[in-house]
Amino acid sequence: MGRMPKFDVVSIEDLAIGEIERIFALADEFSEALRAGRPIGIASGLIMATLFYEPSTRTRLSFESAMHRLGGAVISSADMQASSAAKGETLADTARVVSAYADLIVVRHPYDGAARVAAEYAAVPIINAGDGSREHPTQTLCDLYILKRKKGRLRGLTVALCGDLKFGRTVHSLIYALARFGANIVAAPFGGMDVPEYVLERLAAERNYRISTVTVDELKSQAGGLDALYLTPSAPHQMALFTGENPLEKIPSARPPAALDAFYVTRLQRERLAEKDRAGGYVHFDARALRTSRAQQAVVMHPLPRTDELAYELDSDPRAVYFEQAAAGVPVRMALIAWMLERAGAAAKSAPEPAIRFKAEPAPRCANPACITRHESAYLRPRFHLARSADRSQLALRCDFCERELRVEFVGHVKSRRYYRFDESLYGYVRQWIEEGSLAVFETVKQAEEGGYEPYRRGPQREVMNAAEIAAACAEMAAQIVAGAPEPTALGLVGVVSRGAVLAMRLRELIGELTGVRPPTAALDVYGEDAALHPLDSTGGFDVDGRMIVLVDDVINSGWTVQRAMTTLWRNGRPAAVKLAVLIDRGHRALPIRPNYVGKRIPTARNDRVRVRLNVPAGEGEARRPVDRVVVYSMVDSLREPEAAT
Repeated sequence: MGRMPKFDVVSIEDLAIGEIERIFALADEFSEALRAGRPIGIASGLIMATLFYEPSTRTRLSFESAMHRLGGAVISSADMQASSAAKGETLADTARVVSAYADLIVVRHPYDGAARVAAEYAAVPIINAGDGSREHPTQTLCDLYILKRKKGRLRGLTVALCGDLKFGRTVHSLIYALARFGANIVAAPFGGMDVPEYVLERLAAERNYRISTVTVDELKSQAGGLDALYLTPSAPHQMALFTGENPLEKIPSARPPAALDAFYVTRLQRERLAEKDRAGGYVHFDARALRTSRAQQAVVMHPLPRTDELAYELDSDPRAVYFEQAAAGVPVRMALIAWMLERAGAAAKSAPEPAIRFKAEPAPRCANPACITRHESAYLRPRFHLARSADRSQLALRCDFCERELRVEFVGHVKSRRYYRFDESLYGYVRQWIEEGSLAVFETVKQAEEGGYEPYRRGPQREVMNAAEIAAACAEMAAQIVAGAPEPTALGLVGVVSRGAVLAMRLRELIGELTGVRPPTAALDVYGEDAALHPLDSTGGFDVDGRMIVLVDDVINSGWTVQRAMTTLWRNGRPAAVKLAVLIDRGHRALPIRPNYVGKRIPTARNDRVRVRLNVPAGEGEARRPVDRVVVYSMVDSLREPEAAT
């Protein structure tokens, strides 16, 4: 038998509804064949490789069992820490190498978007067995298969999702699929573990679908919860929750209260939580949840493994179907592989729309810290498409790998070297700039101006500090830093590129004059590729550990630049303390960050821009440079004239 056609199952969205239904029909046939003991040889001569970078019992063993029962063979790397990955081999290289050994690869990986990377670099089909907290499409096939068998249909069912809905990847795939099949979804998250915003926004933008949220106690309550849950007749696949005494008065045409068809309970994904978030008191689901008037016919589902969120007393209840879900993993995954073999003569998938080209501009980084592009950046460049956002007042870019959305506040036009605060009136221009490859995006005004961009238009400017006042402010900040430091040798200065770095060097010299010790100084480009500390001293080294680090910048605007700089500091070591020195404090911060040392506080309006000019001393033979100054001017938010895009 020849190799399998190249068709990857990375997301549940890769499968159309008709294709899922065909997989279910095949699963029924294989279930019957397994019960009858009939041999199946449709995968004879084929080899499947399982690459699991995370632990697994059900998924890996059911995939391997499925391939064996189809007559194929399996090679496995059940513990990737015993593979070349432990030596630093990238996922891309592993996928390319294993493609020469197998006809199909099943991958599980801790980073969001890893399955997409494997699919791009492997020459054979890739099946996603779970990538980070993003998706687990084959588990969803098992879930839907059992749910349909138990209830006879999927359309119109009401399913409550309970527990960790933030990091539970099985839930995310299930939400996308249930929405497409026309089921109703009720979310009952554990505290702080809500369905991620990017999942909700995708449903709203692409399917006009919204999820109702209730508490687990409301679901279990005899008096409330589901008895106060109604379907709106105008939107049968959306939920509306009313908890007043007489909700029918609010919507006279509401249908009778909806019965619950299934509970889908998930464990707490402890492996994805920060240490501070690993608190006790998680959901505990027992038989009492099935005693409410609307839940008596509900089945209880769980992707397993369970910890302590699902009572063992439920195991003997005929409504508990989680072990049937696990058992369905073999025929359903047999069916998926068989369906992929059926596609040998099918038309290839259409080529995806090209990603946004940023030309010479640095591409924005994905905002998701668990995205594969943040961890295998040596060969993976961030890649984005325009997202179909429900909010047109913000420019939303969707990461091609992890599918998280990046909200952009400032956009730039490469040819005119102008930047703009994005609003809806700019959307047409942005589409044009994407087509011509001249779009730049920026997280802050500072990033735009460091890149050499000017605002589209600006109003009159006024000087607020001259060279003498800047010098006096720097001297005062240096004196305050010395007074607050335990000893001069314990100090370290880190300047944010570029004007913050110039300020840091000036403060270094002033502190040296006061104490006789010039503190080590480094520059930090928070928007660079490596976001590393670059020493500004002849010694060529900079040690963060145990020092009182003073982070230096010219202006504090929103605080996002400072937050990113502090994150980078902690990646480089453990300082004894971190303090912030800024020449100008505007007073308009999105984050609660207060500088310790301030040259001058200048109350400004939202559209005001503070520009600091600081000059490095001219070298021998260089022309004299303009003097230091700080000016304030107003910035025009929107683009009005079309010639600015030409």
